[in-house]
Amino acid sequence: MSMPLLDLRPLKGAAPTEKAIRPVSVAIQPDGTPFVVSRFGDDIWDWYPYLPNANLPPSRKRLDWNITLPDGSLLTDAQHAHLLDAAKDFLWSLFAQPIEGRKRPILRSLITKSFPLILLLRWMVTVGIRRFTDLNGLTLDYASAAKRTKSGVASPKTVTARLSILEDMYHQRNKLSDALMAHPWPGEAATSLAGEKQGGIHRRATTAVIPDKTLGQLASAAIDYIRNKAPEILAAAEAVEAAGEKFAASAVSKSWISIHRTEAAREAGYAGTYELIKEVTRLRTACYVLIDMFSGIRDSEMMSLSEGCIWEGSSTDGSVGLMWLHGTIYKTGVRPKRWLVPPIVAEAVRILTRVTASVRRDIEDEKEILAKKLASSSPIQRARLIKRLDIVRNAKFRLFVAKQGGVANVLCGTRMNKLLKEFCEHCGINDGDGRPYSLYAHQFRRTYAHFVARSELGDLLTLRDHFGHWSIDMTTYYADGGADEYEADTELLEMVSKEKVDRQGKIIGGYLDSDTPLANGGHWLKDWRASVRTAANKEELIKEYAGTITLNGTGHSWCVGNARGTGCGGLCVFEAQMCVECNYGIIGQEHRSAWEGIREQQMEALALDDMGPGGRARSKNILNYAEKVLRRLNGQESA
Repeated sequence: MSMPLLDLRPLKGAAPTEKAIRPVSVAIQPDGTPFVVSRFGDDIWDWYPYLPNANLPPSRKRLDWNITLPDGSLLTDAQHAHLLDAAKDFLWSLFAQPIEGRKRPILRSLITKSFPLILLLRWMVTVGIRRFTDLNGLTLDYASAAKRTKSGVASPKTVTARLSILEDMYHQRNKLSDALMAHPWPGEAATSLAGEKQGGIHRRATTAVIPDKTLGQLASAAIDYIRNKAPEILAAAEAVEAAGEKFAASAVSKSWISIHRTEAAREAGYAGTYELIKEVTRLRTACYVLIDMFSGIRDSEMMSLSEGCIWEGSSTDGSVGLMWLHGTIYKTGVRPKRWLVPPIVAEAVRILTRVTASVRRDIEDEKEILAKKLASSSPIQRARLIKRLDIVRNAKFRLFVAKQGGVANVLCGTRMNKLLKEFCEHCGINDGDGRPYSLYAHQFRRTYAHFVARSELGDLLTLRDHFGHWSIDMTTYYADGGADEYEADTELLEMVSKEKVDRQGKIIGGYLDSDTPLANGGHWLKDWRASVRTAANKEELIKEYAGTITLNGTGHSWCVGNARGTGCGGLCVFEAQMCVECNYGIIGQEHRSAWEGIREQQMEALALDDMGPGGRARSKNILNYAEKVLRRLNGQESA
């Protein structure tokens, strides 16, 4: 990292010519010497040396000051020289001299900050303001404009970001030659003007959870690819590659090589290489789906996965085998991280390693070629070669790599989202309207938390077999042996915990806000039900009640005793009849099908001729309990 080589001296009072040559981005060459990528006076600030996130395209790693303004001119045109310089001063000051009390932001944050800054600059040009100082007294006019979008009204979160840029400029006023010298809205804050509620307790997750049915279809389609279709696809792809290498060695024309590659694809049962490439791409997407579905990691972390990223181990006492997926986290600083995963992830990683092996070989070959070119390059060529070499070195061991237009790169997030949608369309995975499901990479993380929470509650059976130990509290294993260089994804654990709390609140709320018959639990829920009916704030009281217990699911009941070490100690998972009269059990309408199944099972057992007296008595006992539960759920008998 070349961060110490950046010029962080104060900007105010610096001579224009001296300030213009200050480095704002520096790369380290293969020989260890620094190379200036961008200077303060450049029209483009390229920060690729500081943004290793492989899922980000090059356009999202740089700041282009050639901004088109409402009058058709560019911010870099001569008539806007002062405004451009002031904008650069302000944005760079946030990094070089952070706002008092705040940490130095990462450079990607400056790119994010540039979006509301650009909106402000465009508004200023529209109303004829050429200096930030002249914004004094006009900031509320901008606040009104910031709330509008082309399609209507902006969200409170978006408006807050747009208005906060003026507050930041005011805080930096003493470090800038041109700044907002008075608070933009005395006695107010950007959040309140935007109508955004304060505090995390009001926030709701905005990312959509993948519906249960769709999740099951996705998993089935992806598993079918890696377990059934992969052998044929990989064999065909390797045959086509071998044919290409064979004839390339003979120095024949490219068209001749293409002909033989097509023949190899047809011999493998495909119409041609195009159709085979589409299937290879879907196989790679299937690997992405399974890895992300069963790990819950971010897209940037997915793209950090490299060869050998699966490690097997066991809990400290050796009683439980564990499997870890190793990668890199970028959100709060670049560092190694690991995630607990079930065996299906290891299967997907193994297939993916084969799928993209040829691309990694091409990347390794390109690295050697670039190193040779760099030794005899001109200054202009050198900048381009150093940047490409940096990309290649970071990509050479990565699993999610692909060639597009003959150039090998790690897949970017935009490309991955398109491939996910294509996978859904190809596999017939549709939404409620019958259209192909619009799947996004970022949905997997919240869906994972939602699903694991419900699995731990015993509230969901779909895909359960693939989760292995997820029915046991996964937090235990994340903490187990955690004193190494690989951190656990504590944010993901918190998301799971929140989903469990939310789900538990919905379950208890459903009981308290209804008179639906229960087969057990009504004896202690009835007082809560009465309180809820007369409460001034029903929602808050339900939330308070739900927070006093912890539900564990058995499949045929809810247990509120196991988490406190009371009750049967979990034996009821195997002995369903124990829950019927238990003081710590709740049996509601959602358990009806389970008890209908228990009744049917015992009736089938009693019809057997070879059942002994003891077995027959036990079956009759369980059958009586099942029928009692069903009578209670039908309202025919009191619990």
